[in-house]
Amino acid sequence: MYEKSRVATISGAVICWIGYCISLFTHQWIVADIFSPICAFLVMITIGLVAVSNQKYRTAIIFIAMGPMFWTMGDLIYLFGDFGFIAPDSIVSISDPIYRMTTYAYVIGLLIFSYVQFTKKDIFRLVANALLFSVATFIISVAIFERLSQKHISFFSLKPAYFQGILVAMFIIVFFMVIIANRSSRKLSFYGLMVMIGFFLYGYLDIAYMMIDATGGQEQSVVVDALFLLSIVIVGMAYSTSSIYNLIEKTEKAEIKRSSAPGIVLAVLILIIGLLLVALGNLSLGRFSILLITTLAYFLLSKSIEVNELNEALIQQKEMELSEVTEKLENVSVLDIQTGLKNRRAWGRYCEDFFTINRGKRLLLYSIDVNFFKMINHTYGNQGGDTVLMEVGRRLLGIEGPGIFAYRMDGHQFLVVCEDEMHDVDAARFADYISDILDRPFEINGKIVRITFRISAAIYPDDTREFDKIMNCLETVRSTNTPNAGATTCCFFDSKIMPRIQREQKIEGKLQDLDYDEAFELYYQPQVVASTKELIGMEALLRWKDEELGFISPSEFIPIAEKMGVMPAMGEWIVREAFLQIHQWNTNYKKDLVMGVNISPVQLQEEYFTDTFFDIMEAMEVPSKWIDIEITESIALSGILNSTDVIERMKQKGITISVDDFGTGYETFANMIYFEFNRIKIAKELVDNITIHPNAGVIVGAIISMAKGMNLDIIAEGVEEETQLEALTKLGCDQIQGFYFGKPVPADEFEKTWLK
Repeated sequence: MYEKSRVATISGAVICWIGYCISLFTHQWIVADIFSPICAFLVMITIGLVAVSNQKYRTAIIFIAMGPMFWTMGDLIYLFGDFGFIAPDSIVSISDPIYRMTTYAYVIGLLIFSYVQFTKKDIFRLVANALLFSVATFIISVAIFERLSQKHISFFSLKPAYFQGILVAMFIIVFFMVIIANRSSRKLSFYGLMVMIGFFLYGYLDIAYMMIDATGGQEQSVVVDALFLLSIVIVGMAYSTSSIYNLIEKTEKAEIKRSSAPGIVLAVLILIIGLLLVALGNLSLGRFSILLITTLAYFLLSKSIEVNELNEALIQQKEMELSEVTEKLENVSVLDIQTGLKNRRAWGRYCEDFFTINRGKRLLLYSIDVNFFKMINHTYGNQGGDTVLMEVGRRLLGIEGPGIFAYRMDGHQFLVVCEDEMHDVDAARFADYISDILDRPFEINGKIVRITFRISAAIYPDDTREFDKIMNCLETVRSTNTPNAGATTCCFFDSKIMPRIQREQKIEGKLQDLDYDEAFELYYQPQVVASTKELIGMEALLRWKDEELGFISPSEFIPIAEKMGVMPAMGEWIVREAFLQIHQWNTNYKKDLVMGVNISPVQLQEEYFTDTFFDIMEAMEVPSKWIDIEITESIALSGILNSTDVIERMKQKGITISVDDFGTGYETFANMIYFEFNRIKIAKELVDNITIHPNAGVIVGAIISMAKGMNLDIIAEGVEEETQLEALTKLGCDQIQGFYFGKPVPADEFEKTWLK
């Protein structure tokens, strides 16, 4: 919009200038005096429109626009005189000072523009050089004018306004020349070229006018009047094009060339011209002395500036080198070399800054732990574990962005921090975002492995208004967020979980010195043939009833035991008790029932797990055909066990292996091609929905069909209703386990119900 307006106004100005010239040369003075202020006014509008749309250079452009404005005012004085509003004798005395203001407005605008465009040091250099050269050029110009006009000009005879005006006009010309001489070797833009021509023409005409007037010369010609107005139009043309933005929209300050060679050449040239004028008798020795002192001052100033800049450059170079070394050391100190993430030290610094500066922000903290990392190291070696850590680091680096930071805190623990300045981030959705990124399969030693994580979250100031305690909240959540081999879990801090934490602390305290024989008891749940209802085995399930805490679910205390590291000992007790029981039952009742024993992922991490397992079998004289090991689907199909000999050694002994909770993992079907087990146990979640949702029946049917195609046995868990049994039987399920046939019961009750 502004660009079209500028084109319109400058076009009008050009038309008015043409009309002004025609009026001058046809001696239609009143018409000319009408065209002139309109022309200058349109130029002022053209430049002013640029000031409206450009904030950075607005002040400078406003002063440039004031030049045509003062010229318009001066022209109006003449127009008022034409119509008799001002006495003819007063016109010149009133208009000349106003016209002089055009020169001052130009020079102020030029200085402000240069201040914004160049560095402060360069501005000092340019202004100093221009002032010195202005004095020198003024002396030379006066001498040349005297020779051409054969008239003598005394400095003391010049009016103060003329003397100042000549110096200012000379400064405009020289300043532009110095800038051009010292700029880098880049082509002038159309804007720069037109402004230079306009200022140069205006300054030259202004100097000539004042010198002629000072010597009592002839009245100014119509050509000079036309050129004066043309200089203003040319400046307006520079601001009328969009090319100005190629210059003034640069955000970095331009730098001039540091070399003083152009200025020295110009100074030497001025001295040569001065000497020539002295020889011709047109320059007095006094004026030449001033000229010589001026050029010497320029040499001294240039060299002084060069020495200072050289010293500053050397200091800056040393500071930059030292800064680079310091920065590298700083980066090393706050970065985790293995993952590329920031480390705990960096987090400590962030906390210090946040505590002192950013306390008003909402902060979301997500602690991330790799589940069963010890098993990964045991299965794939330390190199495999490092691969996982580096891949986690790479994924978390991808999360980083404005206000989002990732840290490796320790070992396999990470931290993601999200600054929520506007308090509009959905903490749960952001946790899901992190989970989605981490849940993608990992590749370790050429194998696709599924790894799960624990994400523990706390929010400042929602959970606590004391920032130094937010990490305590986060640790509280971590302590309750137990590993789940089946899926990545996310827990948020809640003050209501404190009773749960206290209960878990009590459980942990009891587990440390627990007498398993007194505290624990195994319950047994029957497993039957679907078609005949014949008992084929049972699953051993651990139960704990404490005098203080009451019944404690295995889902509650087993994760605590795994975290504490007592699970191997607890698992060994379970194996011994289960083996002892199946030996008694099968021996006493002459049967070959199969005892299902759940094995924790933590037990599988133990180096001597299989050896201990086989030793118990041998000591209790339990044949392998009486034993079925149950492993959760997430561990069985994650790929973590693929490179170990656990499964192979068990199968070589003739022990069957079942995959528990089958059908709940998202990689279930994709990983069945790597299946190395004997039986799958269809998850209770699928059985619960088999008569409710048609899709559940389709999924169960697909699992059964694939299992049979792979010569695997199938058992359905959690069967509680006859309709479920009928649906499973119809789909071809071989074996059933669930409340419909029997709940888990103590050994004596199981024996009385199923064996006697």
